[in-house]
Amino acid sequence: MKTSLKEELFKFTRQKTPVYGLLTLLVLMSYSALTAPITPTQLIFEFGAVQWVTIIMIAVSSAFLAMEYRQHTIILLVAKHPRRFQVYLAKLLVLWLYSLVLTGLATVFTVVLKTIFVGHRYGWFHPVAHHQTLFALLSGNVLGTLLYTLFIVALSLLLITLVKSNAIVIGIGLALGFMGAGFSVAFMHTFAAQVALIRWNPLNMIFITQQLANPPYAAISHLSNGQVISGTLLYTVAFILVGYWLFKKRPV
Repeated sequence: MKTSLKEELFKFTRQKTPVYGLLTLLVLMSYSALTAPITPTQLIFEFGAVQWVTIIMIAVSSAFLAMEYRQHTIILLVAKHPRRFQVYLAKLLVLWLYSLVLTGLATVFTVVLKTIFVGHRYGWFHPVAHHQTLFALLSGNVLGTLLYTLFIVALSLLLITLVKSNAIVIGIGLALGFMGAGFSVAFMHTFAAQVALIRWNPLNMIFITQQLANPPYAAISHLSNGQVISGTLLYTVAFILVGYWLFKKRPV
């Protein structure tokens, strides 16, 4: 496993796509800071970083695995490492480590943008909403982002092994990111009598990106913080297992 992880990390760091992802994140956050009033909410959600990080991770994750099939390096990879689960897990871990870098960069850049544009106007340890400090709510957002990106990485790898098209995976990911939560809410409203069951649908896990930093969202998701975290982790494990099964069965 250690060897697989080193090899995947080496390949990942030699690609240009991850660098483009980092630069894209900085540009989009800067755009948000320049075009919208800077409020505590903007700071808590890091100038929309969770949305941009999700999109970047979908694109990078699907491309990282699709590259192996496109360049036919998957044949050598499987021959060298007969245990495909190690290969699959190594790729997933490398991608999640990249999401840690993206999330960390977003947090640091948020501090930089705050310092430049509003200075000390909003104190990190002053209560801003629901008797919680700006720092506490920001921390909730960071935790939600990290958990959701793991969910997204697992889903992206599953989809690329299933549909075998990078463009389709990105399209599905964008649709889920921008409309998934809305579909979930509409579904729960339509079948209100079954909301106790429907609230566990995978689209509802998208709320983890908002709920941990904005507790009133629990009334919309119908899940407590503990439940939305547990649900996200359970779906992540399910996506990993199904994705690996598809990866194992897919011809090289």
